[in-house]
Amino acid sequence: MRFEKVAPKEWKILYKDETISLRLVASTVTNKYEIVANFIQRVAEFHGEAFSDWFIQLLKDCQDVDKRAEVFIDNIPQLKVYVDEYLESTAIDYNTFVDITKAKKSSILFQPVEIKDILRLSCYLKLYSVISNNEEMAFGKSLHREIYNKLADNVIETDVASKLFDVIKTKTFRYNLSDKFMWDYIKTIQCKDIGSHIIEIFNFIMNNILVLCEEDKNPITYFVGVIDQSVKWILRSVYKGTIVYDDSISTEDIHGININNLLTYSFNDTLGRMKAIAFEKIHSQLEKATSLTMDEDVSDKDLVEFNNRIEKIEYISPLCTSLVFPLLSQMTDISYVHFKTISPDHAAILSYYLHGLLQKIFKGEYKNLFSLLEYYPLSQPSLNTTYKIKSIHDYVNIPDINFYGFNTKILPHKILCHFIGRVSRINFCHLLTGQKLSGIPLSRVEVDMIIFYTKFFSGKMEHKVDQLTKLMNQDF
Repeated sequence: MRFEKVAPKEWKILYKDETISLRLVASTVTNKYEIVANFIQRVAEFHGEAFSDWFIQLLKDCQDVDKRAEVFIDNIPQLKVYVDEYLESTAIDYNTFVDITKAKKSSILFQPVEIKDILRLSCYLKLYSVISNNEEMAFGKSLHREIYNKLADNVIETDVASKLFDVIKTKTFRYNLSDKFMWDYIKTIQCKDIGSHIIEIFNFIMNNILVLCEEDKNPITYFVGVIDQSVKWILRSVYKGTIVYDDSISTEDIHGININNLLTYSFNDTLGRMKAIAFEKIHSQLEKATSLTMDEDVSDKDLVEFNNRIEKIEYISPLCTSLVFPLLSQMTDISYVHFKTISPDHAAILSYYLHGLLQKIFKGEYKNLFSLLEYYPLSQPSLNTTYKIKSIHDYVNIPDINFYGFNTKILPHKILCHFIGRVSRINFCHLLTGQKLSGIPLSRVEVDMIIFYTKFFSGKMEHKVDQLTKLMNQDF
């Protein structure tokens, strides 16, 4: 028995004096149908006429629409026997597909027997594809699902399917770190979040890619390559046709009165790129942290936990409104008002990014204040506060306070009380580790804030802001 290609979507099966024509549907499987055809020919060569007679008769019987489903379901046990016996004859060592020595505690590890089950299902689906990919004989969705489940019981009824889904989820989350602002944009214009795309990729692999696995090659490596290409295709399809500046941050404000749309697009593009840069730096830090434990790659568990953590951020830290946004506004020439339109998770990412810049420029100064930029609030910060500065003597003794040109200590005192008071009663959580801050060293934070803001209000931080800007531009 042999397969012969007649046209891109047409094949014929030749056996003895019989010819069976196959008209295939347009699909990924059809584009690479020679993989299916070559496999079935190898099975036929191994089993001889017994398999070929059975296979040709099965195709003939399935031409009867009324009996097709019953005939194929009845023949599933025999189909599995033929495939299993052929695979056993190949003596493939599935242990070579698994390097347990490189496995980490949080790795998604496929055991050799699980790899074997995946490849066995792939081979079952190759024989089934003569029906399922056939323009004239394919079953409806309900029957197809029933037959697929019967063929895939060794995968679905175990942890294998869950592990495959976890691989897809983890790989996609990695792209979510580096291209999160684009995923947010996709969610806005397509009304589909990253979870929906993960499910689509999983279904695509299970229905179109799994069948194309070759029995002597590692299927997981093949799946990972497909996931990468699928995610890149999703991102490319969104980039295509868009203008230079994508409104990926705050679409709700783009049509406001008296707003320069192109300027707003520019602001959003800058903040979007800054957010992407911040994600890359965070990824590098996670990678560095895991390398200290002799792991070669970033812990999948850490990536997933980080992604889940930022999606649950509900509140913007008061330090963002009083420190991060004013500094970034000066560094980027983006108006402060525009920063107030960004989401809580975006604010937390920008806060963490600015903390890294501040560390390099100030070299340990104001460390008690700046260290809080690594954290986000777990509760709603209060809008008003009755807090009064405890280090009032330190504040009063500051000579020649210049508040934007005015020689006064009353107004800056009220502002500092407000800033410090809003920070004092918040439960903070670390963005990377997820650890809660046990307690704020409020007295030291207060001193840092008094000295920093006194200089900031008086314009004595301009040189430092220039240095921060140059450092930021190097990232861009």
